[in-house]
Amino acid sequence: MKHKSKNNLEYVDIQAILDDLNIPYTTRGKNVSQGWVGTQCPFPGCDDNSNHLGLNLDSPVVSCFSCGRSGNYLSYLAAKLNSWNKALEVIKKHTPRELKKQHLRIEKSRINQVTLPPEATKTPSKYQKQYIKGRGYDLKELEILYDFYYCGPIGDWKNRIIIPVYYHNKLVTFSSIDIADNSKLRYKHESKERSIIHCRELLYGMEQIANKSIVMVVEGFFDKARIVQNCVSTMGTLVTETQLQLLTKFKKVITVFDGDSAGRKNSKKIADNLSVFTEVERVLLPKEKDPDSLGCQDIKELQNMIKTGF
Repeated sequence: MKHKSKNNLEYVDIQAILDDLNIPYTTRGKNVSQGWVGTQCPFPGCDDNSNHLGLNLDSPVVSCFSCGRSGNYLSYLAAKLNSWNKALEVIKKHTPRELKKQHLRIEKSRINQVTLPPEATKTPSKYQKQYIKGRGYDLKELEILYDFYYCGPIGDWKNRIIIPVYYHNKLVTFSSIDIADNSKLRYKHESKERSIIHCRELLYGMEQIANKSIVMVVEGFFDKARIVQNCVSTMGTLVTETQLQLLTKFKKVITVFDGDSAGRKNSKKIADNLSVFTEVERVLLPKEKDPDSLGCQDIKELQNMIKTGF
């Protein structure tokens, strides 16, 4: 599988999208830096009404000077349109035709379309709502940013939260989370045979990376969702060769794996394999901890590491 040096978001004219959707924006003023346009921040919890969200014109980076949230064109549009799927359609519409053809060539050796489980819906059960809220997450925000689906009490994916996985804004596979406390298989991925690209050949969250110079790597989906910005998940303890190759694209890699022996072993594997190509820093957590279980202050320190590089 070939990986281009550019994500196709970098070819999108964000001003054309804003014009097409009739979204007001400013090109100058005290809140707008050169090379950016300013618009209202749509991210949950932000009360911006003065165009504090900046959209970079040279790269797909977005950043709010009011609430501090950052992301890329796709995450901005998902929040603005209140729908991941609508955001994808807008991005696809504004992707150059020749670029779309290049991406299709990548997929020819595999199936052409991924199908979510037939029992999956956009309506969570009472228990799935409790599971997400019990972990301290905003259900609506996760649905907007990660396009959740939900399965009921029957079928191969029963009671699981379905997490679609996109590559160049195309659905290529999906993973799932079992909400049962006694689950023997917390994360279950779609098979390789039914995927265009399997989960273990990607880093979950790469489509939402804003700063291409630094990335934080964690194991699970909720670890990534807790840290949010410039964080990717390996979707499992073991790190594959393809995932290691993807990480060589960054100038600095920060690993924050679970504090158990398997987590420490695999964060060391990343450091040993990547140290020749890029700078690697390991954050070692206590044995009983993972990033999703950390307190607010510890999460802020990790987020600050991404912002500052230290």
